[in-house]
Amino acid sequence: MKNFQRINREQYKELLGKVFFETFFHKADWHEFLEKNFNWLEFKYYLYKDEFVLPIARVGSKLISLPFCEYGGPLPLKNEFNLDDFMKDVLIEFKNIKIKFHPKIKSGDSDSDVSTHWIENLKNTSEQELLSSFRKTLRHEIRNAQKHNLEIRKCANQKELKQFYNLYVDNLRRKKTVPYSFPMIKFLYENPLTEILLAVYNGRIIAGDLFLRYSNFVHYFLSASDYKYRDFSAPHLLLWEKIRNLINKDVIFDLGATPKDSSLNVFKAGWAGKEYPILQIGIKRSEESLRSSKLRNIWGLLPNFIIKIVSPFLLKYRI
Repeated sequence: MKNFQRINREQYKELLGKVFFETFFHKADWHEFLEKNFNWLEFKYYLYKDEFVLPIARVGSKLISLPFCEYGGPLPLKNEFNLDDFMKDVLIEFKNIKIKFHPKIKSGDSDSDVSTHWIENLKNTSEQELLSSFRKTLRHEIRNAQKHNLEIRKCANQKELKQFYNLYVDNLRRKKTVPYSFPMIKFLYENPLTEILLAVYNGRIIAGDLFLRYSNFVHYFLSASDYKYRDFSAPHLLLWEKIRNLINKDVIFDLGATPKDSSLNVFKAGWAGKEYPILQIGIKRSEESLRSSKLRNIWGLLPNFIIKIVSPFLLKYRI
């Protein structure tokens, strides 16, 4: 392993303090938590030519950098680096690997099937300028939500966290997708880099968003809403309130990755952010995943309590 030197977790932590950029998902305590909760997951770390530090998770026969997130990949230790050489060498050194790069390291091209949208220059944008830049239908949804006098506030305790999680599980059941486990959401909630905003109507939580903060980014990671109140436009108001509170701050609001041809991508494009294709190298998602399985039709019929029990065992098929 000429170009890739294996390092231990303590060495990785030390090097992580020297990179000019990192995400929440590169942090070692997140990796330690995942290994304790999923016996099918193991992290290893490598140093590439004193230029990059690379975390890799082994999931069965697959290698992934990093699981459970839009971005992974190497972190530069120098201001100048040769990413083309790294991409060539990593595919030679590691078989059956998948790496998605944060656009701050390198963006993909127009052929990428996944992209994200960043709202930039919030420090020099007024509230009215920002609102006016949004798609007309999106502004209508925000006004509609404001008519319902929804209370927007932070998640305050474990009871509210469980209510938010129940909405999230119900949403992903309808989408026939495996949800993250409650311990994962609880770990994120208890981290100082995380904020969960809730939309409350007459004392009832009807929607919530989970945001992650790292470097100069605020990352819209996941959301949930009560289908019974879908006409209230609560998810639109939650996002608007979060973005509005970032005005005059030196941050980038990352709306998160979505498939480029999806309805969710159309929704995120309406917030007038700049689109960044996400570069991915290596393997694609397996055709044996739950998304393409016949079991997906059964998934939408299961009660939520069953989904909560079996999801931790099926999450590896979502990676």
